[in-house]
Amino acid sequence: MMATDRHMTKEFPAVGRRYASGSLNSNVGAFGGYWSSVAYSSNDAYGLYFGSSNVGVYGNYSKQDGFSVRCVRQ
Repeated sequence: MMATDRHMTKEFPAVGRRYASGSLNSNVGAFGGYWSSVAYSSNDAYGLYFGSSNVGVYGNYSKQDGFSVRCVRQ
């Protein structure tokens, strides 16, 4: 997935995710998940999740799950 603005392009590779149980998302290369810096609750956080036909920011991802982190300057 690429997000663009007039100054720069931001790339987010489809790296999948690791569940708290230790299993990996089997769709590495097709889906990506990235943490937000904003907490949703004490146990959950917001995350950016995208696939081949959808993209969204969701707030019910357990902090025990493993998403990627990508620093993006605002």
